[in-house]
Amino acid sequence: MNIKTADEKQQKQALIAETALKMFEENDFYDISIKAIAQRSHVAKGTVFNYFKTKENIFMHLLLVGYQDFFLQTLNQLQQAKLTTTDELKSFLLANTKDLIENHLTLIKLNALRGPVLEGKASREETIEGRKKLYEVHEQLAQFIHDSFPSIDVKTANKIFIIQSSIASGLINLSNLDSFNQEPIPGNMDDFKVSILNDSMETFDYYLMGLLGK
Repeated sequence: MNIKTADEKQQKQALIAETALKMFEENDFYDISIKAIAQRSHVAKGTVFNYFKTKENIFMHLLLVGYQDFFLQTLNQLQQAKLTTTDELKSFLLANTKDLIENHLTLIKLNALRGPVLEGKASREETIEGRKKLYEVHEQLAQFIHDSFPSIDVKTANKIFIIQSSIASGLINLSNLDSFNQEPIPGNMDDFKVSILNDSMETFDYYLMGLLGK
Protein backbone atom coordinates (compact mmCIF):
# COMPACT_ATOMS: atom_id res chain seq x y z
CA MET A 1 0.00 0.00 0.00
CA ASN A 2 1.36 3.42 -1.01
CA ILE A 3 0.72 5.69 1.96
CA LYS A 4 2.22 9.13 1.55
CA THR A 5 3.24 11.17 4.56
CA ALA A 6 2.01 14.74 5.03
CA ASP A 7 5.44 16.04 3.97
CA GLU A 8 5.41 13.92 0.81
CA LYS A 9 1.95 15.19 -0.09
CA GLN A 10 3.03 18.77 0.49
CA GLN A 11 6.11 18.26 -1.68
CA LYS A 12 4.01 16.75 -4.46
CA GLN A 13 1.53 19.63 -4.30
CA ALA A 14 4.39 22.14 -4.38
CA LEU A 15 5.94 20.38 -7.39
CA ILE A 16 2.69 20.59 -9.35
CA ALA A 17 2.12 24.23 -8.38
CA GLU A 18 5.70 25.29 -9.22
CA THR A 19 5.47 23.53 -12.58
CA ALA A 20 2.23 25.35 -13.37
CA LEU A 21 3.84 28.65 -12.40
CA LYS A 22 6.77 28.07 -14.76
CA MET A 23 4.34 27.23 -17.55
CA PHE A 24 2.38 30.42 -16.86
CA GLU A 25 5.59 32.42 -17.21
CA GLU A 26 5.98 30.97 -20.71
CA ASN A 27 2.39 30.56 -21.93
CA ASP A 28 -1.03 32.17 -21.89
CA PHE A 29 -3.34 30.88 -19.15
CA TYR A 30 -5.79 29.47 -21.69
CA ASP A 31 -3.04 27.47 -23.42
CA ILE A 32 -2.20 25.55 -20.24
CA SER A 33 -4.06 22.31 -19.49
CA ILE A 34 -4.12 19.94 -16.53
CA LYS A 35 -2.75 17.25 -18.85
CA ALA A 36 0.21 19.43 -19.82
CA ILE A 37 0.91 20.32 -16.18
CA ALA A 38 0.85 16.62 -15.29
CA GLN A 39 3.21 15.69 -18.12
CA ARG A 40 5.71 18.39 -17.23
CA SER A 41 5.48 17.46 -13.54
CA HIS A 42 6.08 13.80 -14.47
CA VAL A 43 2.94 12.68 -12.64
CA ALA A 44 -0.32 11.13 -13.75
CA LYS A 45 -3.21 13.44 -14.63
CA GLY A 46 -5.20 11.88 -11.80
CA THR A 47 -2.44 12.81 -9.36
CA VAL A 48 -2.93 16.49 -10.20
CA PHE A 49 -6.65 16.15 -9.47
CA ASN A 50 -5.81 14.64 -6.08
CA TYR A 51 -4.37 18.00 -5.07
CA PHE A 52 -6.22 20.50 -7.27
CA LYS A 53 -9.73 19.87 -8.57
CA THR A 54 -9.43 22.44 -11.37
CA LYS A 55 -6.75 24.36 -13.22
CA GLU A 56 -8.15 27.52 -11.66
CA ASN A 57 -7.54 26.03 -8.20
CA ILE A 58 -3.85 25.67 -8.99
CA PHE A 59 -3.45 29.27 -10.03
CA MET A 60 -5.60 30.64 -7.21
CA HIS A 61 -3.33 28.71 -4.82
CA LEU A 62 -0.26 30.22 -6.49
CA LEU A 63 -1.75 33.71 -6.25
CA LEU A 64 -2.66 33.51 -2.57
CA VAL A 65 0.48 31.75 -1.39
CA GLY A 66 2.65 33.96 -3.59
CA TYR A 67 1.25 37.16 -2.11
CA GLN A 68 1.51 35.76 1.41
CA ASP A 69 5.20 35.08 0.83
CA PHE A 70 5.76 38.49 -0.75
CA PHE A 71 4.12 40.37 2.11
CA LEU A 72 5.97 38.31 4.73
CA GLN A 73 9.19 39.21 2.91
CA THR A 74 8.11 42.86 2.89
CA LEU A 75 7.35 42.77 6.62
CA ASN A 76 10.76 41.23 7.36
CA GLN A 77 12.48 43.89 5.25
CA LEU A 78 10.56 46.65 7.03
CA GLN A 79 11.52 45.30 10.44
CA GLN A 80 15.17 45.20 9.46
CA ALA A 81 15.11 48.66 7.85
CA LYS A 82 14.07 50.45 11.07
CA LEU A 83 12.58 53.42 9.20
CA THR A 84 12.02 56.62 11.15
CA THR A 85 10.87 59.22 8.59
CA THR A 86 8.12 59.31 5.97
CA ASP A 87 10.76 60.03 3.33
CA GLU A 88 12.40 56.73 4.22
CA LEU A 89 9.03 54.97 4.16
CA LYS A 90 8.25 56.37 0.72
CA SER A 91 11.63 55.26 -0.64
CA PHE A 92 11.08 51.80 0.84
CA LEU A 93 7.61 51.47 -0.70
CA LEU A 94 8.83 52.54 -4.13
CA ALA A 95 11.70 50.04 -3.95
CA ASN A 96 9.19 47.41 -2.84
CA THR A 97 7.03 48.19 -5.87
CA LYS A 98 10.03 47.83 -8.17
CA ASP A 99 10.82 44.46 -6.59
CA LEU A 100 7.21 43.32 -7.02
CA ILE A 101 7.16 44.16 -10.72
CA GLU A 102 10.68 43.05 -11.62
CA ASN A 103 10.77 39.82 -9.62
CA HIS A 104 7.13 38.85 -9.03
CA LEU A 105 5.35 39.96 -12.21
CA THR A 106 3.52 36.64 -12.51
CA LEU A 107 1.75 37.44 -9.23
CA ILE A 108 0.38 40.66 -10.69
CA LYS A 109 -0.68 38.86 -13.87
CA LEU A 110 -2.46 36.21 -11.82
CA ASN A 111 -4.14 38.92 -9.77
CA ALA A 112 -5.51 40.41 -12.98
CA LEU A 113 -7.12 37.01 -13.72
CA ARG A 114 -8.51 36.51 -10.21
CA GLY A 115 -11.98 38.04 -10.57
CA PRO A 116 -12.85 37.46 -14.23
CA VAL A 117 -11.27 34.00 -14.63
CA LEU A 118 -10.06 32.17 -11.53
CA GLU A 119 -12.97 32.67 -9.14
CA GLY A 120 -15.42 31.11 -11.59
CA LYS A 121 -14.00 27.60 -11.17
CA ALA A 122 -11.75 27.76 -8.11
CA SER A 123 -12.84 26.11 -4.87
CA ARG A 124 -14.80 28.58 -2.75
CA GLU A 125 -13.73 26.91 0.52
CA GLU A 126 -10.03 26.73 -0.35
CA THR A 127 -10.03 30.28 -1.71
CA ILE A 128 -11.67 31.69 1.41
CA GLU A 129 -9.24 29.80 3.64
CA GLY A 130 -6.28 31.10 1.63
CA ARG A 131 -7.63 34.63 1.59
CA LYS A 132 -8.05 34.63 5.36
CA LYS A 133 -4.40 33.63 5.74
CA LEU A 134 -3.42 36.40 3.34
CA TYR A 135 -5.50 38.89 5.33
CA GLU A 136 -3.68 37.94 8.53
CA VAL A 137 -0.31 38.62 6.92
CA HIS A 138 -1.62 41.86 5.39
CA GLU A 139 -2.85 43.00 8.81
CA GLN A 140 0.51 42.23 10.43
CA LEU A 141 2.24 44.34 7.79
CA ALA A 142 -0.24 47.20 8.16
CA GLN A 143 -0.04 47.07 11.95
CA PHE A 144 3.75 47.33 11.82
CA ILE A 145 3.53 50.41 9.59
CA HIS A 146 1.00 51.98 11.97
CA ASP A 147 3.20 51.20 14.99
CA SER A 148 6.18 52.79 13.24
CA PHE A 149 4.19 55.74 11.86
CA PRO A 150 1.15 56.39 14.11
CA SER A 151 -0.26 59.02 11.72
CA ILE A 152 -0.98 56.17 9.26
CA ASP A 153 -3.83 54.06 10.61
CA VAL A 154 -4.05 50.31 9.96
CA LYS A 155 -6.81 50.63 7.35
CA THR A 156 -4.82 53.18 5.37
CA ALA A 157 -1.65 51.09 5.64
CA ASN A 158 -3.56 48.12 4.24
CA LYS A 159 -4.72 50.18 1.29
CA ILE A 160 -1.16 51.16 0.42
CA PHE A 161 -0.47 47.63 -0.80
CA ILE A 162 -3.90 47.23 -2.39
CA ILE A 163 -3.28 50.40 -4.42
CA GLN A 164 0.23 49.20 -5.25
CA SER A 165 -1.04 45.99 -6.87
CA SER A 166 -4.07 47.69 -8.43
CA ILE A 167 -1.91 50.15 -10.34
CA ALA A 168 0.32 47.43 -11.79
CA SER A 169 -2.62 45.10 -12.56
CA GLY A 170 -4.47 47.91 -14.33
CA LEU A 171 -1.48 48.75 -16.49
CA ILE A 172 -1.07 45.09 -17.42
CA ASN A 173 -4.72 44.96 -18.51
CA LEU A 174 -4.27 48.09 -20.62
CA SER A 175 -0.89 47.21 -22.09
CA ASN A 176 -0.47 46.26 -25.76
CA LEU A 177 -3.31 48.51 -26.94
CA ASP A 178 -1.05 49.26 -29.90
CA SER A 179 -1.16 45.62 -31.01
CA PHE A 180 -3.66 42.85 -31.71
CA ASN A 181 -2.83 39.25 -30.84
CA GLN A 182 0.80 40.35 -30.32
CA GLU A 183 0.99 41.88 -33.81
CA PRO A 184 1.55 45.67 -34.04
CA ILE A 185 -1.38 47.66 -35.42
CA PRO A 186 -0.29 49.69 -38.48
CA GLY A 187 0.06 53.40 -37.85
CA ASN A 188 1.37 55.56 -35.04
CA MET A 189 -0.03 54.54 -31.66
CA ASP A 190 2.93 55.54 -29.52
CA ASP A 191 0.74 57.21 -26.91
CA PHE A 192 -0.99 53.87 -26.26
CA LYS A 193 2.30 52.32 -25.17
CA VAL A 194 2.85 51.83 -21.45
CA SER A 195 5.78 50.72 -19.33
CA ILE A 196 4.42 48.56 -16.54
CA LEU A 197 7.44 49.30 -14.36
CA ASN A 198 8.00 53.00 -15.06
CA ASP A 199 4.34 54.00 -15.19
CA SER A 200 3.53 51.99 -12.06
CA MET A 201 6.38 53.63 -10.17
CA GLU A 202 5.37 57.11 -11.32
CA THR A 203 1.68 56.64 -10.48
CA PHE A 204 2.41 55.04 -7.10
CA ASP A 205 4.81 57.90 -6.36
CA TYR A 206 1.97 60.40 -6.95
CA TYR A 207 -0.28 58.38 -4.64
CA LEU A 208 2.34 58.34 -1.89
CA MET A 209 2.90 62.08 -2.28
CA GLY A 210 -0.78 62.65 -1.54
CA LEU A 211 -0.80 60.17 1.33
CA LEU A 212 2.45 61.17 3.02
CA GLY A 213 2.63 64.78 1.91
CA LYS A 214 6.04 64.12 0.40
